[in-house]
Amino acid sequence: MIKFVTEHYDECLQILGAVVALATLIVKLTPTQKDDNFLAKFIKVLSALSLCNDDGSFIGKAK
Repeated sequence: MIKFVTEHYDECLQILGAVVALATLIVKLTPTQKDDNFLAKFIKVLSALSLCNDDGSFIGKAK
């Protein structure tokens, strides 16, 4: 598994970015706050892992 991730690092980040983008779209379309809170926590976890900035944009993109 680790070998796969290290060999396909770019693809994994692209998939993760697509998942976050799709989740953000879905969250914005729903009226409840539960999913907003979950996405915010997920982005905080990614930020703690240094995969994305605090504003939700991925590392390497300008803020």
